[in-house]
Amino acid sequence: MTPAPSRSGWRAALIGVSRYVDPEFPDIPAALNNVADLARLLTASTGSALAERQCCVLTDPEHNTQVGKAVASAAQEADDVLLVYFAGHGVVDRRGRLYLALSGTSRDHPEWSSVPFATLRDELIASPARARILILDCCFSGRAFEAMGASSSLVDGQIDIQGTYTIASSARNEPSIAPEGHRHTAFTAALLSTATNTGLTLDQLYQKVDQTLHRDGYPRPQRRTVNIAGELRLFTPPPALRPLSGGDASIAPIIDQPTGSDTDADPLFESGRRFADQGDLTQAENSWRLAASQGHTGAMNNLANLLDAQGQAREAHEWYREAAERGNVDAMGNLGILLYQIKRVSDAEFWWRRAAEAGNTDAMYNLAITLDKSRHLDEALTWYWRAAEADHTDAMHNLAIRLRYRGQLSEATTWWQRAGHRRIQRTSEKLRGLVSRKQPR
Repeated sequence: MTPAPSRSGWRAALIGVSRYVDPEFPDIPAALNNVADLARLLTASTGSALAERQCCVLTDPEHNTQVGKAVASAAQEADDVLLVYFAGHGVVDRRGRLYLALSGTSRDHPEWSSVPFATLRDELIASPARARILILDCCFSGRAFEAMGASSSLVDGQIDIQGTYTIASSARNEPSIAPEGHRHTAFTAALLSTATNTGLTLDQLYQKVDQTLHRDGYPRPQRRTVNIAGELRLFTPPPALRPLSGGDASIAPIIDQPTGSDTDADPLFESGRRFADQGDLTQAENSWRLAASQGHTGAMNNLANLLDAQGQAREAHEWYREAAERGNVDAMGNLGILLYQIKRVSDAEFWWRRAAEAGNTDAMYNLAITLDKSRHLDEALTWYWRAAEADHTDAMHNLAIRLRYRGQLSEATTWWQRAGHRRIQRTSEKLRGLVSRKQPR
């Protein structure tokens, strides 16, 4: 297997604005989570990810000079790919021009206190990057397309920025949505959950995000591409998706191989399972360690399970993370459990969310509990419901309690009975706790 291609020429500037001085702008707490979790994905240690110094995260800037410094630095240093992401309020002036609102922006005078989109556009033009990716998660972000096609003088006609791929969270006259109590805004939640499959091209990523938002009844995103291949992969393809010889990993075919990246490791993985079934955990560990060293993510997960049971949490964490970042859903869920046990609740929630979006019912349930404890009850109820519909008994139990609490007695009774209870539900029923089962598979 050839080594992963370097992304040394990539730079990213991620800007999230969550709080505003002007009362006309409601705060957007999810904006901070948006940029934190997006940065986490971009810098995940999968072999060709961005180094932390290549990914600038700017939160709650009050002045446009702060944004200018972050974007200009990334734009000037990028000679391959430049990514600029903004989450916050968008505001339009009397002439219909788009501005990106900052913490100190005045709604009545955005031209003096925010970032004119035209200024951001000029910075993109000046970058030597061969490909520029712009993602806007703000109201009226579709107006960016008008600015992207306008020359600096407006008199000279219209031009396009060559090599630019732009995704806007909403159309030119539409708001973007930040559901109350949710960790992310609607658009970025769809983007992050879709990015769980890191082998997606930009075109595939956009299409999946569009489908998700349309399905959930949110505003549909907009896209514009100018002389840039939609085959570029924004998020690092895991080793299982990289070409075996030559070529550019950014256009590698997607291979459905969730348990490992090297079929030669499969016999070792199965051998480890047989040893485990026989109770010979020493030989099981040896087999899984060999398979893991060859890139088999199922072996990484099982090895981590054994190590964790032996009290070797540090090494277990390393193997869980390696497997999780390569796309192993079981490892994502188990990594969340380990992180929660060492009080890294935010990180645990991040990995449970990725596993839940990929269909892991224990992760759905654990995510619901963390949301429940942090009083994000609407989203907690959503995840209890999804896990319960997938036959998760503990989720049925907790869902019944929360529905009764909301006065939905008929539905509460239905789920209480489906959870296997023969007695009548009482108001004093207690919620069940986290699932912490981590068994070799």
